[in-house]
Amino acid sequence: MSHTMKRAILVLLALSFITSVTLFTFTHRGASNVHAKGVSPNVVPLSDYFGSNNDQFYALEAPHGFLRWSYQYQQGGNTWSPALVVVGKIYFEVANSSSTAVEALSNLDGSVKWSFPFPTGTFGANGIAVANGFIYFAVNSNGSAGSIYALNAKTGSIAWIFTATTSDQSFGNPIVVNGVVYAAEHSSSGGIPQMYALDGSLGSVNWSHEIPVAAGTNLASANGVIYFGGSSALYAISAVDGSSMWSSPVDNGPVSTPTIGTGIIYYASAANFLTAVNATDGSLTWHQPVHKPFAVNVSPALYLGGVYIGSMDLNMYAFKASTGVPIWKHKVGLAITTTAEIKNGIIHVGLINGTLRTLNVSNGILRWFYHTNGTITTSSPPAEG
Repeated sequence: MSHTMKRAILVLLALSFITSVTLFTFTHRGASNVHAKGVSPNVVPLSDYFGSNNDQFYALEAPHGFLRWSYQYQQGGNTWSPALVVVGKIYFEVANSSSTAVEALSNLDGSVKWSFPFPTGTFGANGIAVANGFIYFAVNSNGSAGSIYALNAKTGSIAWIFTATTSDQSFGNPIVVNGVVYAAEHSSSGGIPQMYALDGSLGSVNWSHEIPVAAGTNLASANGVIYFGGSSALYAISAVDGSSMWSSPVDNGPVSTPTIGTGIIYYASAANFLTAVNATDGSLTWHQPVHKPFAVNVSPALYLGGVYIGSMDLNMYAFKASTGVPIWKHKVGLAITTTAEIKNGIIHVGLINGTLRTLNVSNGILRWFYHTNGTITTSSPPAEG
């Protein structure tokens, strides 16, 4: 499934169910810089960082749900990528109908460190990667060749650009492993898709290799293997040279990024199953049915031997990661539309009506919830400085 299609589905999802909000949402309490109760202004507590389509980006004190600060986008828009926090800065991709940018904010007070606007007429792929002092992301357009950009994380200046060879080629979100940038390319004219491995510092090509199908999900990698979902299978390819290792058939394909555990790969399928396969050969380990679809951006979350996922069937599920045996099922009353993020025994998850709900990881019971008048389309793990 293309990233453009995913954006369209998310927009339709919002219009179909609500008039104001979807996904991770929180109430903006009318202040641009409000510190959590009992927290020093110079100390960064564990926080949720997220953007909204009401032109705002928020920092929420995670343990109790207090608003720390908010930032208004200079050009307006919605945050399509998870926010990544590295060495006191928050990085994310923001887009509106006519422009896209990567932003860097202070995680202390939301002040702008730098902003990098995409070239006119281009758009991103809903994600960024941060490693070794660089920010990596895809820049595509409908009329010219796609590119992978690397920015200096401190200044936002361009470090290098790698561009596809023909105008019909575009890139998905890159990932970075041990200083190597991996990016899947596909052709709008039906050409054979490629996987590229680029030097993270220079942008030079380490290797490129044909892959069986265009990647329909983001990439995931561990132990020298890259995993991604296609239209009808989960694929594993070598991170050393791009050669195919195995494929595991999936009815209608995975709907989101695979999650890598200890010797097991987990994914949500379009056929409404949570599935676990052996990481070595793709053979089935277990699968569990869910009675309604998963939202297109929802991946399984792993935490202390459990796997957690929410569905459009109004339930949050917890299974034993090794066997798939159910641990608990908790009805939250509304469709769950983001990947669960889990920290310190607390699940953070977004609902279709615009509520961020936090649950006990042990039993799914509500801890607290929070609202806003906007939309966030991805979840980010709670982070400290």
